[in-house]
Amino acid sequence: IGFADEEPAHSEADLLAAAELVVRGSVRTNHPRFMNQNFAGADPTAVVGDWLGAALNTTGATFEAAPVFTLMEQAVLAKLAGMARYPLAEAGTLAPGLFCPGGSTATLYALQLARHRREPEMVRRGAGAERLVLFVSDAGHYAATKSAALLGLGTDAVVKVATDVEGAMVPTALAEAVDRAWAQGETPFAVIATAGTTVTSAFDDCDALADICEAHDLWLHVDGCYGGSALFSLAQAHRLRGVERSDSFVWNLHKMMGMTQQCTALLVRDPAQLEACFAAGADYLFQPDKLYGEYDSGDRTFQCARRIDVLKLWLSWKKHGDAGFAGRIDHAVTMADHTRALIGCSDGAFAPVVAGTFTNVVFVWVPPALRPLDLASLASTDHERLHRLAPRIKARMQAEATAMVGFQPVHGINAVRLLFMNPAVQPGDVEAVLVLIAAYGEQEWANVD
Repeated sequence: IGFADEEPAHSEADLLAAAELVVRGSVRTNHPRFMNQNFAGADPTAVVGDWLGAALNTTGATFEAAPVFTLMEQAVLAKLAGMARYPLAEAGTLAPGLFCPGGSTATLYALQLARHRREPEMVRRGAGAERLVLFVSDAGHYAATKSAALLGLGTDAVVKVATDVEGAMVPTALAEAVDRAWAQGETPFAVIATAGTTVTSAFDDCDALADICEAHDLWLHVDGCYGGSALFSLAQAHRLRGVERSDSFVWNLHKMMGMTQQCTALLVRDPAQLEACFAAGADYLFQPDKLYGEYDSGDRTFQCARRIDVLKLWLSWKKHGDAGFAGRIDHAVTMADHTRALIGCSDGAFAPVVAGTFTNVVFVWVPPALRPLDLASLASTDHERLHRLAPRIKARMQAEATAMVGFQPVHGINAVRLLFMNPAVQPGDVEAVLVLIAAYGEQEWANVD
């Protein structure tokens, strides 16, 4: 991996051996027992699309450099916006958003748009004297805090709002937090609703939050990085009811839909706001009098050079169709439901920490002496031992390369988290992973002090 002080040129055989070593040493994210994160192995068609986009080696900034991809982006973004029930744009008008390098960057852009709407002169004069604050659930993504820091708002500008036992924001708590901010002389300007939290896959009530935002003239941004893909399924789309009332909506297709890293769409209800907020008018690149200059997208985003992320999504969507994409979501929920059913009939060997109804399953393995588990009445020493058990289970899995699962504290206890992103996962894989967790749990419990 390292380099010599004077690195020589290597033979093709050396490079091939190095590539094989990289493959052997890498995590098999396409393996059906990789349930560690909210992405999985890439769809083969997406890999082809990513390769082709890279091989053509252009940038999505201008129509002249990427005519096919500019039109492709418009078509795909319009399709996604239609699924979110955003207002339909006329043919030939601006795309209802843009592709971004990941969900955190998209959230950064959305908050800049929100601040720009509040302070339109900010792009020339800089930030005003108002103490702006934004709101996100205490289970929301840390992109809100990172964005506030980069935007100069300060991390104290992020108000964390209470959530229910499943991890969804409590609307009354948001209303109270907004009123409290106004009373303290602060200026609320944005709310981030989470559609699929990272840990428990909880969905905030977009309709209820939109009511509050409309009452206070706040920008509503929906972080659907994870759960946005529920819109592909007729059975699951209800989870994003009210998303059409948002001002912006970020959607990571590299999570549930198997696109290669990364493939992120930021949808904007009023796409004209993008140019007003981000345009710099560089006359060497975005000349108004050149051929097809009106199609250039580069002045509608902070980026200039931009990789081609749309091709893999377009190609995969054409291959699988709407029905195939819906089937991927439905299969993920079916596997999660199967896991919940196995936990429910495990005679107390496993205990859910959060009930859950979507694609994440959060639970603990319970030592025989603690069954049936009652976390509320658990002795502090047993609680501490149980809290330290999940990391040891995962460490054994990693060391023996048998599976990969996640863990994190939920309601005060480290819980195992299984995420179902991979359409190759079958009931037998779920059952095998639970057997492994139980076996490692039994072996490690005696060693936890």
